[in-house]
Amino acid sequence: MNDLHFLPGCRIREVTGADPSCIQIHAEARQRSARCPDCGEPSQAVHSRTLRRPADLPCLGREVRLELAVRRLYCRNPACSRQTFVERLPGLIAPHAHRTHRLAAAQGQVGVALGGEAAGRMLRQLGMPASGDTVLRLVRRLPLPRCPAPRILGVDDWALRKGETYGTILVDLERHRVVDLLPDRSAPTLADWLRRHRGVRAVARDRSTEYARGISLGAPRAVQVADRWHLLLNLRQMVERWLAGAHGRLRRLPSIPSGEPGPARRTSAFPRSRAERAASADSRARRKTLYEEVRRRHAAGESLLTISRRMGLARGTVRKFAQAESFPERATQAPGRSILDPYLAHLEARIAAGCENAMALWRELRELGFLGTPTHVRRWLNPRRSAPAKTTPHCFRATQPALVPPNADGNAPALPSPRQLAWYLTRSRDRLTDEACAAIARLEQDAEAATVAALVRRFADLVRGCSLGGKAVVRAPITTFKAWLSDALKSGVSAVATFAAGLQQDGAAVKAALTTPWSSGQTEGQVNKLKLLKRQTFGRAKFDLLRRRVLLAA
Repeated sequence: MNDLHFLPGCRIREVTGADPSCIQIHAEARQRSARCPDCGEPSQAVHSRTLRRPADLPCLGREVRLELAVRRLYCRNPACSRQTFVERLPGLIAPHAHRTHRLAAAQGQVGVALGGEAAGRMLRQLGMPASGDTVLRLVRRLPLPRCPAPRILGVDDWALRKGETYGTILVDLERHRVVDLLPDRSAPTLADWLRRHRGVRAVARDRSTEYARGISLGAPRAVQVADRWHLLLNLRQMVERWLAGAHGRLRRLPSIPSGEPGPARRTSAFPRSRAERAASADSRARRKTLYEEVRRRHAAGESLLTISRRMGLARGTVRKFAQAESFPERATQAPGRSILDPYLAHLEARIAAGCENAMALWRELRELGFLGTPTHVRRWLNPRRSAPAKTTPHCFRATQPALVPPNADGNAPALPSPRQLAWYLTRSRDRLTDEACAAIARLEQDAEAATVAALVRRFADLVRGCSLGGKAVVRAPITTFKAWLSDALKSGVSAVATFAAGLQQDGAAVKAALTTPWSSGQTEGQVNKLKLLKRQTFGRAKFDLLRRRVLLAA
């Protein structure tokens, strides 16, 4: 048994298992001499013997306890302040430790994967009991892995406390592993790290100007690559802001029939009650008051940030109100699917036959398999009655509710919201539905909207054409990008020209995005993994501990 070196530097004398949950291994140290930990003088003079009882890795599902007989020796060096010392077993256990090196390493690795409390619960089941605090201490003692200097680096931010504290994650895009975590997302911190780690040739980042400045300061020779997903995100945000300002004008455009068969018959929207209509009118009045106040302050020269702070509004809301050509009405949503849809033909036939009894219609539908309540049928039937129901109070008989609330923009059907329209314009054409194509065709009746839509499609196709499923990179000619940039700057649309000016300022990184295969996709995946590790610690995600867990888990 000793020839297998289960306990380096020791000889096993006996193994007992009297306790059904624990195995006892009795051993003694077998070293000719030992060195004093203070002066290093070897000694063989035995003073006495003592026992150490550390825990070791489990065996056969049971805990293992060692009983090590070690010697206390005299230190014969007269210049040493220590008179006696206990011989040490560096290959097995640290001085004063209650667990062997290998047990501490195993418990620490479980802590890296699960965090403190979850690891403590798991270790009890594995025969290696330890508290959550002990597991975290063991994680802090694990040595960090040594990684070669990265050549292609991915940079992105992550939230230690969302909205308050942010850090920076650095990923080796060639090896797909985290290189380091930085405590903030400032340019000096990133530049200092890059100066200490030479050899970075390319850095993939988002559109952050702070990261761009940090890379320029710390690694001026490195190629900066703007992430293609962020380019499309910024494009969609620009389109959404422009549509929010022009939505009032675009809603008055007539609809264009798609030429395709329409969707299956659906129920129309239920008429709103008097209280609901009053609440909606009050809400609209409050929003309009805020809109007029924002416009007045903006016209007086106040900045958007100042208006946001003084009025207590979100900056996005202030920007939308300040840039809107008219009061931005809330988008009217088309009615969705209803459990009455399969039975509409039967209901309309019965109404044509003169039946206007909601309970009778509900009983008929129930026999056909309808699972709804009489209220569903009654609300559908009320606006279609030829005369008020007998149970209608006399004070409400003269006010028959309209089937659909009148549209403020005329008879044109509701236009999708700016956010939905922005998605339509930036998505690939082969993934658009007939409804989306009809909405885009309706927009293009406006000359300015047609210009914006054409430029947005060109840029989206240019960015998407650079990577086909991540398998092949198409070298997008720089001349195509330059031509688009020139057309966008001359388009006469302020939002598009501002977006193009930003791309022109970051032109080298954008061109690298169109001509190189690197992106921040791997970095975003590592950020998701970091979030998982952070949430596993149940409030114990201090930066130094979180950084160590992320690097060890890589």
